[in-house]
Amino acid sequence: MTVIDQPAVDLSCFAVDHVDARAKFLRAAEQAGALLADYRNPNQGPGGEVLYLDTAWLGSKDARKVLAIVSGTHGVEAFCGSGCQVDWLSNLGAPPADVALLFVHALNPFGFAWLRRQTEERTVE
Repeated sequence: MTVIDQPAVDLSCFAVDHVDARAKFLRAAEQAGALLADYRNPNQGPGGEVLYLDTAWLGSKDARKVLAIVSGTHGVEAFCGSGCQVDWLSNLGAPPADVALLFVHALNPFGFAWLRRQTEERTVE
């Protein structure tokens, strides 16, 4: 059997909770030069924290093509999607001139924070 050398996996893009994921996403987006917007959820997380859906636009405002990269549609799976978005923003650079990237981070921040695959309207205790 042949052993192939593989690069070390960088797990620093992945977060321990919604607050940590948001901080990593915002830092990576700012460093990439993205235009940021945030949308506050009227509900709170399990520790009383404020919940946000954030967006980052990378590329020309006049781009003819836009690729939307969304994490956390159902909630709890945002851990993986957020880590992928942070890695992309940190390592892949700017898109081609006619393309823009729209990162939507934590589409369902309530489900992300509460570790559920539901929105606040569908939550059953």
